[in-house]
Amino acid sequence: MTTTVVVDGDEVRRLMAEVSVFGATPAGGLHRLTASRADGEARAWLRAYLTENGFRVLVDAVGNMFGILDLAGPDAPLVLAGSHLDSQPFGGRFDGAYGVVAAAVAVRAAGDAAKDGGRHTCNLGVVNWTNEEGARFAPSLLGSNVFAGKLDAAVGLAARDAAGVTLGEALAEIGFAGTDAAPGNVTHYLEVHIEQGPNLEKAGKRIGVVEGNWGTVKFEAEFVGKAAHTGPTPMAERRDALLPAAELITFVRRLSDETGGALLSSIGRLDVSPNSTNVVPERVRVFVELRDADGERLAAARFRLEEKIVALAQSGIKCELRCVVDRPAGSFNAMLADVIDAAAADCGYPSMRLRTVAGHDAVALSSVLPSAMLFVPSVAGISHNEAEFTRDDDLVAGAEVLAGSLARLAGLQ
Repeated sequence: MTTTVVVDGDEVRRLMAEVSVFGATPAGGLHRLTASRADGEARAWLRAYLTENGFRVLVDAVGNMFGILDLAGPDAPLVLAGSHLDSQPFGGRFDGAYGVVAAAVAVRAAGDAAKDGGRHTCNLGVVNWTNEEGARFAPSLLGSNVFAGKLDAAVGLAARDAAGVTLGEALAEIGFAGTDAAPGNVTHYLEVHIEQGPNLEKAGKRIGVVEGNWGTVKFEAEFVGKAAHTGPTPMAERRDALLPAAELITFVRRLSDETGGALLSSIGRLDVSPNSTNVVPERVRVFVELRDADGERLAAARFRLEEKIVALAQSGIKCELRCVVDRPAGSFNAMLADVIDAAAADCGYPSMRLRTVAGHDAVALSSVLPSAMLFVPSVAGISHNEAEFTRDDDLVAGAEVLAGSLARLAGLQ
């Protein structure tokens, strides 16, 4: 027997409006860094919503939030869906938060269908992962990596922001330093997300079935020179740490240009010390990122970057390169991709297969349990920007396909 799963589109729109208040910017975006006051408010809102709607709420040691509908008993297999509530600095209001909202609505819809149909083969749950963005604490995907056993919780909690505050201290400050054990009976994980790129919109498709992820390596390059007065200090005697950093920036761009843009490269952050207009920079940290679908090309770029750092260590400047993220290209679970495709077809939504260039919590989880993602269109492909936007109809469509996918995994369809 096939059980009908009905998603409340008005609920999706209402919840998106509600959660977007926390950390809202005047330009219509979001500034909600991990474990900030705004993040605490959003978390409290989510906990209240889940509790009011019959979810059992757990918060683990690193602040990951789980809302569980015990449809088949506390020891039954658990299928999770979710994303994250934290944002980039002055970022968009859809990135991450939409995935949490859609999961909450979809899980409720699939749970109601299970009750009506009398079938309870598994429990369903919603998750809000801590520090997906990595904007305040490093590394990114912190909460999901702890859950996956790839990062020790104590190490994650000891991560410090630019002001020296640890994640553990920040979570305690907002009341989300959890003591619950994370659920250990999770069998599948699904995540719906805005695409953050232009492919779906250009192709006229409403649903993207994500088959896997690109490879990503991230580095911190540190240059150490000597502080000096920019006035009386002769040029020949200066040990300016910013000069080799500037050369590295242009070199990283050339790595991409030489591939015709197939290799993606970026330097999104510089830390300059003492960062004064009349002091020669003594210490500079450069945050380098390389992404590619081709593992060999990515490895070659990494080798050349390491060679460049060695070459820049001259004229009294010390150079060090540390790899902080090494995420190879990978594939999501093929069966789950087929489930999403079938659910999209049931809803009458055109879909296409693609791969994610960006990192997501599903990527962290995919090596330890069957995981998959679905995308909905981003207008003009804009993301990590206050102008980020996804249309209401697409938001609802993603929730509907997610609900249908959950229903299939629960044996309802």
